[in-house]
Amino acid sequence: MRSMSSAWRRLLPWLNLILTGGLILAGVWFLSTRLDLATIIEALSKASVGYTFLSVVIMLATMLLKAVRWQLMFPSERPPVRLSSSFWAISLAQYVNLVVPFVRLGEVARLYALNREAGVSPGRGVGTLVVEKTLDLIFFGLTILFVIPFVVFPDYVSRPGPVLTLLPLILFGALYLVAYQTDLVIAIWRRVVTPFPPRVRDLLLRVAVSGLEGLAALRNRRLSLLMLFLSLTIAGLSIVLPFVLFLALSLPLTFLDAALVHIVVSIAIVPPSTPAKIGVLNGAAALVLWQVGITDEANIAAYTILLYLVVVVPQITVGLIAASRSKWSWQMAVQPSLTTEIETRVP
Repeated sequence: MRSMSSAWRRLLPWLNLILTGGLILAGVWFLSTRLDLATIIEALSKASVGYTFLSVVIMLATMLLKAVRWQLMFPSERPPVRLSSSFWAISLAQYVNLVVPFVRLGEVARLYALNREAGVSPGRGVGTLVVEKTLDLIFFGLTILFVIPFVVFPDYVSRPGPVLTLLPLILFGALYLVAYQTDLVIAIWRRVVTPFPPRVRDLLLRVAVSGLEGLAALRNRRLSLLMLFLSLTIAGLSIVLPFVLFLALSLPLTFLDAALVHIVVSIAIVPPSTPAKIGVLNGAAALVLWQVGITDEANIAAYTILLYLVVVVPQITVGLIAASRSKWSWQMAVQPSLTTEIETRVP
């Protein structure tokens, strides 16, 4: 059984690569049945080099700002977490989630890389991930609130309810309160885990304490405001990027249309899907363009291809460097003992 599991771990990356290649070929074939490939190439050739380069810069800047925000969540770490450590860890997480999407272990890879780069305990980092995801949810909800009054959502997108916005705000408020009531939370948790065996109880207490340490940045008002500002900037750049690609292809669309592209694409790529989101990202963007009045299929295909390249290629390129730095391998994405391995590296 163990040999079969080991063989499966070795084969999975190659199966993933074969599936990716097959999807690319299928996509090219599908486009060739709808359009002359020369027409698509011609539409792509008309894209502004300047605006395309600017969109790549925006994508890289977004990745860097996410790294800056995560670095701020370790205010008391000694030695301090360097920006480079935060950046490479986040880059590895994005790479793992793109290349091996079925297991969704990008955050485990991120904690692994941060432990390798900066010696930060995985338990210490868990709380920071909760804060980060909550901030992203808050500003994604605010983006939807911004769009709702002006845009009629297409039939394939359910109209968002108020819970989508209220829940992240409530969660962030709860996290903020927990950050200032750590002793009370630990006391309550100690009572909850009392019935467990001693070893399990001690483990659960250590995990809880480490996780609460990850909320330390919320106790600093200046850091909290700075993280909110960075989150707002990241959310804004996520809309600016598809808008800049509108300009690159001279599409007569607005900033609100770009916000709709961002919302629909973000929702579409959340569940585990195809390797590197091939077809999923493109299809979501194409549906939005069709909904907002772009009927030229060559322009739609050119835009979705360009958006895909600008979003995915930088993540994979930087992620490959991060994987090399941290000695991450594809087999680790399905390694059942990965968490144990990380823990053994904690100083």
